[in-house]
Amino acid sequence: MEKKQDMKNIIIFSSDASMCLSFLMYLHADYNVTTTTDFSVLKMMISYLDFDMIIIDTEPSKKIETFCLEVRSKKPNVPIVLTYVYDNHVKDFDKNIRQCANTIFYKPFDLNEVTKQLTSLFV
Repeated sequence: MEKKQDMKNIIIFSSDASMCLSFLMYLHADYNVTTTTDFSVLKMMISYLDFDMIIIDTEPSKKIETFCLEVRSKKPNVPIVLTYVYDNHVKDFDKNIRQCANTIFYKPFDLNEVTKQLTSLFV
Protein backbone atom coordinates (compact mmCIF):
# COMPACT_ATOMS: atom_id res chain seq x y z
CA MET A 1 0.00 0.00 0.00
CA GLU A 2 1.52 3.31 -1.06
CA LYS A 3 1.61 6.04 1.56
CA LYS A 4 0.23 9.43 0.63
CA GLN A 5 2.90 12.05 1.31
CA ASP A 6 0.74 14.82 2.80
CA MET A 7 -1.19 12.60 5.22
CA LYS A 8 -0.39 12.26 8.91
CA ASN A 9 1.08 8.94 10.07
CA ILE A 10 -0.65 7.09 12.90
CA ILE A 11 0.67 4.02 14.70
CA ILE A 12 -1.97 1.87 16.39
CA PHE A 13 -1.34 -0.86 18.94
CA SER A 14 -3.97 -3.26 20.18
CA SER A 15 -3.61 -6.89 21.20
CA ASP A 16 -7.03 -7.30 19.54
CA ALA A 17 -6.53 -7.71 15.78
CA SER A 18 -10.17 -6.82 15.09
CA MET A 19 -9.71 -3.50 16.92
CA CYS A 20 -6.63 -2.77 14.78
CA LEU A 21 -8.66 -3.58 11.68
CA SER A 22 -11.56 -1.39 12.82
CA PHE A 23 -9.27 1.59 13.39
CA LEU A 24 -7.55 0.93 10.07
CA MET A 25 -10.87 0.86 8.20
CA TYR A 26 -12.10 4.07 9.83
CA LEU A 27 -8.87 6.04 9.48
CA HIS A 28 -7.26 4.89 6.22
CA ALA A 29 -8.95 7.50 4.02
CA ASP A 30 -7.53 10.39 6.05
CA TYR A 31 -4.29 9.02 7.55
CA ASN A 32 -1.42 6.66 6.83
CA VAL A 33 -2.10 3.94 9.39
CA THR A 34 0.28 1.28 10.66
CA THR A 35 -1.04 -1.28 13.13
CA THR A 36 0.46 -3.97 15.31
CA THR A 37 -0.80 -6.47 17.85
CA ASP A 38 2.68 -7.03 19.31
CA PHE A 39 3.91 -4.60 21.98
CA SER A 40 7.59 -5.32 21.23
CA VAL A 41 6.95 -4.44 17.58
CA LEU A 42 5.29 -1.19 18.71
CA LYS A 43 8.41 -0.29 20.68
CA MET A 44 10.56 -0.89 17.59
CA MET A 45 8.18 1.05 15.36
CA ILE A 46 8.36 4.22 17.43
CA SER A 47 12.15 4.06 17.26
CA TYR A 48 12.36 3.65 13.50
CA LEU A 49 9.22 5.10 11.92
CA ASP A 50 8.21 8.70 11.47
CA PHE A 51 4.78 9.14 13.05
CA ASP A 52 2.44 11.94 14.04
CA MET A 53 0.20 10.14 16.55
CA ILE A 54 0.12 6.92 18.51
CA ILE A 55 -3.07 5.14 19.57
CA ILE A 56 -2.74 2.51 22.27
CA ASP A 57 -5.66 0.20 22.91
CA THR A 58 -4.86 -1.60 26.13
CA GLU A 59 -5.56 -1.45 29.83
CA PRO A 60 -3.30 1.02 31.65
CA SER A 61 -0.41 -0.48 33.60
CA LYS A 62 3.04 0.52 34.83
CA LYS A 63 4.47 -0.87 31.57
CA ILE A 64 2.16 1.29 29.45
CA GLU A 65 2.79 4.33 31.64
CA THR A 66 6.57 3.88 31.26
CA PHE A 67 6.19 3.45 27.51
CA CYS A 68 4.10 6.62 27.21
CA LEU A 69 6.63 8.58 29.23
CA GLU A 70 9.41 7.34 26.93
CA VAL A 71 7.43 8.40 23.85
CA ARG A 72 6.67 11.75 25.46
CA SER A 73 10.36 12.37 26.22
CA LYS A 74 11.49 11.47 22.69
CA LYS A 75 8.60 13.04 20.78
CA PRO A 76 6.95 15.64 23.04
CA ASN A 77 4.64 17.00 20.32
CA VAL A 78 3.23 13.63 19.22
CA PRO A 79 -0.27 13.06 20.58
CA ILE A 80 -0.79 9.85 22.56
CA VAL A 81 -4.33 8.47 22.58
CA LEU A 82 -5.38 5.63 24.87
CA THR A 83 -8.48 3.46 24.72
CA TYR A 84 -9.57 0.97 27.36
CA VAL A 85 -12.37 -0.16 29.62
CA TYR A 86 -12.40 1.85 32.82
CA ASP A 87 -13.10 0.05 36.07
CA ASN A 88 -11.97 0.34 39.68
CA HIS A 89 -8.89 -1.87 39.38
CA VAL A 90 -7.29 0.58 36.87
CA LYS A 91 -8.23 3.67 38.88
CA ASP A 92 -4.70 4.48 40.10
CA PHE A 93 -3.10 3.74 36.74
CA ASP A 94 -5.75 5.87 35.04
CA LYS A 95 -4.82 8.85 37.22
CA ASN A 96 -1.11 8.48 36.44
CA ILE A 97 -1.44 7.75 32.74
CA ARG A 98 -3.48 10.91 32.20
CA GLN A 99 -0.27 12.87 32.75
CA CYS A 100 1.30 11.43 29.61
CA ALA A 101 -1.73 10.89 27.35
CA ASN A 102 -3.39 13.62 25.32
CA THR A 103 -6.76 11.88 25.21
CA ILE A 104 -8.37 8.78 26.69
CA PHE A 105 -11.44 7.12 25.24
CA TYR A 106 -13.25 4.70 27.52
CA LYS A 107 -14.87 1.65 25.98
CA PRO A 108 -17.40 1.20 24.70
CA PHE A 109 -16.98 4.19 22.41
CA ASP A 110 -18.34 5.24 19.05
CA LEU A 111 -15.48 4.84 16.58
CA ASN A 112 -16.98 7.50 14.31
CA GLU A 113 -16.87 9.99 17.20
CA VAL A 114 -13.30 9.03 18.05
CA THR A 115 -12.12 9.58 14.49
CA LYS A 116 -13.74 13.04 14.45
CA GLN A 117 -11.98 14.01 17.67
CA LEU A 118 -8.56 12.82 16.50
CA THR A 119 -8.39 15.68 14.00
CA SER A 120 -8.40 18.21 16.82
CA LEU A 121 -5.21 16.68 18.28
CA PHE A 122 -3.25 17.66 15.16
CA VAL A 123 -4.08 21.36 15.51
